[in-house]
Amino acid sequence: MTDTPAAPTVPQDSVPQPGPLPGSGSDGSALEPVFSRFRLDPVPPTGTIAADPAPEGALAVIAPHIDRRFYLANLADDAAALRDPVAHYHTVGWKQGHWPNPDFDTRFYLRNNEDVRNAGIDPLLHYLRFGRAEGRLPQRPGGSRRALVEAATPPGSRRPGRHAPAAAPALDGPALAERLRAACLGKRGLVVALSHDRYMDSTGGMQIFIADEQAQFNADRIAYLHIAPILTRLAFAPEDGAPLPLQLTLDGVVLGIVLASEIVAAAATLDDATIAHRLLVVHSLFGHRCSDVSGLSRALRPARNIFWLHDYGTLCAGYNLLRNDVAFCGAPAETSMGCRICVYGEGRAAYRGTVAALFEAVSFDVLCPSEAAARIWRDGAGALPWRSLRVHPNALVRPAAIREAQPGPVRIAFIGYPIPAKGWMLFIELFRRARGRPEFVFYHFATPEALRPMPGLTGVPVRVDRHDRLAMARAVAAADIDFVAMLAPWPETFSYVTREAFAGGADVVALAQSGAVAEAVRELNRGVVLASAADVLRFFLDGHAAAYAMRQRAEGRQDGVFLACGTTASFDPISPVLDPARLATRDPALVVVAGNAVVAGTIAGERLVFDLPAGITGVRLLSRHVVPVRLDPEGGDMRRFGVPVVALELDGVAVPIGDNRRATGWHGAVPADGVQWTSGDGLLETGGARRLSLALADGVAYQRCKLVPEG
Repeated sequence: MTDTPAAPTVPQDSVPQPGPLPGSGSDGSALEPVFSRFRLDPVPPTGTIAADPAPEGALAVIAPHIDRRFYLANLADDAAALRDPVAHYHTVGWKQGHWPNPDFDTRFYLRNNEDVRNAGIDPLLHYLRFGRAEGRLPQRPGGSRRALVEAATPPGSRRPGRHAPAAAPALDGPALAERLRAACLGKRGLVVALSHDRYMDSTGGMQIFIADEQAQFNADRIAYLHIAPILTRLAFAPEDGAPLPLQLTLDGVVLGIVLASEIVAAAATLDDATIAHRLLVVHSLFGHRCSDVSGLSRALRPARNIFWLHDYGTLCAGYNLLRNDVAFCGAPAETSMGCRICVYGEGRAAYRGTVAALFEAVSFDVLCPSEAAARIWRDGAGALPWRSLRVHPNALVRPAAIREAQPGPVRIAFIGYPIPAKGWMLFIELFRRARGRPEFVFYHFATPEALRPMPGLTGVPVRVDRHDRLAMARAVAAADIDFVAMLAPWPETFSYVTREAFAGGADVVALAQSGAVAEAVRELNRGVVLASAADVLRFFLDGHAAAYAMRQRAEGRQDGVFLACGTTASFDPISPVLDPARLATRDPALVVVAGNAVVAGTIAGERLVFDLPAGITGVRLLSRHVVPVRLDPEGGDMRRFGVPVVALELDGVAVPIGDNRRATGWHGAVPADGVQWTSGDGLLETGGARRLSLALADGVAYQRCKLVPEG
């Protein structure tokens, strides 16, 4: 029996002071969340701020409107400002462009009121005495939202960027077909997947998802061909009949650049004798022509056509359904007033018609990563036909150990790219208003190139990719974050960040319209869902966050196990539940590739025996991969392991562990262990032997894809 540690608390000297910040909208009433792990009671006053001596004249007018903590956050090293922030703003601060509070933009007021600028007077004083009554504005109307509306442009008018290797070779249809036949030799199937960029060289949720998918298909001895445009754009390629070059990646290696028409021609040559099981998976149509996609499906003749709803690009060119990049629109009818005033509205009817023609030509099994997104897509799709619609989460988080939380200020983080669609603008508004308050510390976790350095915001460089899927969860846990602000203004279809936050022990603050984010908070009871941006500010600035953090820390940090398992490779057309255990099998599906022949083994006692063709000097042992991935102790890299070989003979003569004839694709040559693993594609030099015999270790689980039949 162990002693229970004392509950960590937020320091008393960091409890928020009473009274609303200027413009915070707080009236002292209870904050009513849409959902909350803990009850949000009104926070009682806990102290007072000592009043300044009564100023005189102009200073008396502006003094109530100088937010001292906010103002001094940028002037902590200015002795005059520290002594008297009111006098400092009145004499110096406005000339330097400082804001006196979060709602008065000094530079904006001067820029838009020439008479005040020419008079050289305190703009806040002018606004309070005259400007407010005259209807002059204290800051840009609409703030950052207005700037987004003004910057919004139709996708077709945006300049695409090139995203293809300069040295990538050009292939024609016959050359591509030959490469595919060679790659599929001895494989159980072929997946042809499409998305808007080359996933291997980009960091993002969809790209990492595709990398996971490729690895999982490869683990079941299934080849993976990925097609991406060489010009990245968030729009369809023009249906003008011009040759459309695309870039191909095969099993994670760049294959070359091929015209869309040549890809279709090559796919038509892949009959059942060449490769029996074929799948088409569409992750994004952007950069592609829908007519090419339907042509590819006809030529490939896949067992299933899978269409992923990573976004709402099938409902509108504005793939996140933000009207003018600002407000969620709900995918109204193309004739609605909402579409008429939106940059994405013009041409939306034709856009929807193009998508409808594709769905009529191709019978898609539609996969959606969340229930929330499925509801929105089903309502917006209208008469769009599909074969099936299933929810298939991209990842799971399972509860792990509870650890003690660290004391100190409330730690708030934003994770990922600092863009409006992810809620960055609201996060920065919160940061601006709370900066200088001792009860808060703010963090930004992102790739090094995406960090936005600014005083008071701690940047933490983190790179999550296919080689390290848990980097963000570890970073969140290391910083002992209380809240991750997931403030997306649109219903995200899925959110890796939310699961990474949970796995790192943090709770999530989300907006009600954030779709899969709010859905995950409710499902796992790990955070707060709030109705509006004003409620988010109230939650943090009126003391609720500090009270929540005290209760959260008292219960201890609930870390989680992050499982990135929900790709197409783990989709089970029979079971509606994502269960990683259902992907395991004891069958290694081991074959030997000898030249152009694929040799299946026969069971002789406890051994597999392969009869090899004459004249073959080397063979490949192709198998499924074990589940889960093993960590290579030699270099720390994550490597896929295939079959554990405990005995191997050529024409009855043993080939021991570590023998040079066990060439590439073999790991862990430790004779004392009695086992040497293949990588799932191990080369064995046979020297013309006619019989290969081997024994495998028992009790090993291999990874399989439920979409590809056994045998």
